[in-house]
Amino acid sequence: MNLQQLRYVVEIARTGSITQAARNLYMGQPNLSKSIKELEGEVGAPLFRRTAKGVVPTKAGEDFLVYARSITAQMDTLEHLYGSSDERTHRLCVAAPRASYVSAAFARYAGTLDAGTELDFRELTAVEVVRAVASGASGVGVLRYQDAHKAYFTSLCDENHLRSELLWRFPMVVLMSEDHPLAALRELPYHLLAQYPQLVHGDLTPVLPPDEPGEASPGAAAPIRVYDRAGQFDLLRCVKGSYMWVSPVPFDALAREGLVQKPCRSGNVYCDALISRARLTDTEQGFADALRAEIAQLPTE
Repeated sequence: MNLQQLRYVVEIARTGSITQAARNLYMGQPNLSKSIKELEGEVGAPLFRRTAKGVVPTKAGEDFLVYARSITAQMDTLEHLYGSSDERTHRLCVAAPRASYVSAAFARYAGTLDAGTELDFRELTAVEVVRAVASGASGVGVLRYQDAHKAYFTSLCDENHLRSELLWRFPMVVLMSEDHPLAALRELPYHLLAQYPQLVHGDLTPVLPPDEPGEASPGAAAPIRVYDRAGQFDLLRCVKGSYMWVSPVPFDALAREGLVQKPCRSGNVYCDALISRARLTDTEQGFADALRAEIAQLPTE
């Protein structure tokens, strides 16, 4: 029996699903099931039983959870108080949205660190960022949400005992090739975009103005779905008329890729917040400072 197994039990009970718990813990379901079976062998009784809606704790499981929750909560408290150990100091594990300025800040800052520093950078959905930080897979995260959804994400962070600090609020902009037919306009009227193909992250909720129709209008261009950020600049350059909703992009990336960004009155305001489970280490604080420095230099008009 170990602390990690206790965290597994707590997460399965919280989600009511071994499959979802495995996703949240960034591990395979067979490995999670095997670990729980080994734990049940030590305990001498099954901890969960299957139902039509998932799994629920048995009587033995409920008794076990009282202690498991208490122990993991105490360990979380210790990590909050004494989290800046040498091991964490030499690691920088970041979960973030697909944002050019965040990856640029991470890359620039990583270049200043010692070669022995463990680096991990993953781009995830907002809920996945919360899960990555809450589970300890990432030490720090950048959480993006619409300003209108602030209450929900504040509650989600509170439920997962995460610290949250607002980095900035911003409107999304439209990113396109400098040769795009609309590139000469200072501000884009939203209705003009319908005839052009939009790049969207296929596994994310699209970033769209609130007045966009739920279904494509007759004659509207079909969207282009991408599942990583690596190819989006190439598509914007090569697919005539294509565009994408993004957070403001660093000047050097725009110049390097031959792109421009344009304001478009969508009414949506977004927030990026820095979240963590424990007090930031010096390395993580350095990344936070690099993020703020990058934001201060972003073109916003």
